[in-house]
Amino acid sequence: MTLPPPLPTHPRGWWARHWRWAVPLAALLTITAAAGAGWFGLQQVSRMARGSEPYQEAMRRARCSVDLVAHLGEPIQDGLLPMGGIETDSSGTGSSQFVVHLSGPRGKGRLFLQADRAQGRWDYPMLYVLVKDAEPIDLTALDDAEAATQCALEACRAQGDCPALAPPLEV
Repeated sequence: MTLPPPLPTHPRGWWARHWRWAVPLAALLTITAAAGAGWFGLQQVSRMARGSEPYQEAMRRARCSVDLVAHLGEPIQDGLLPMGGIETDSSGTGSSQFVVHLSGPRGKGRLFLQADRAQGRWDYPMLYVLVKDAEPIDLTALDDAEAATQCALEACRAQGDCPALAPPLEV
């Protein structure tokens, strides 16, 4: 007795042959795309915050502070993502609050900023830096218009008696 010929089979499709590695790959690509989109969004928010006038002024004052440079060293770098925000409206009023992580060759600190805008001018009622094992370093000025044109660190270096030029602090 002879066996009948085998039944014709339909060829298996691509999905039936490769689903075992295609499903994990699709999941991995989806997770990677979502993480990339989240990272891109955070970078855009960070760039917008760093470009704001209050943030720029706070970093300028931090880099011009003799006391802060003495504690952190130079250059003073800001952290990756500032926490806080800024609100302005078309009438020229607004407010801004930020907490920025600072670091330098000698240490780290956190800059706290609160700024209010009225009639198109920013006022900085709260601007200070907390450094480990030291008193808060106040960066506010009595006259914000005058502070925007001066850098205490440059004036100190011009006189030649700047403590920021001292050797690094022993840790």
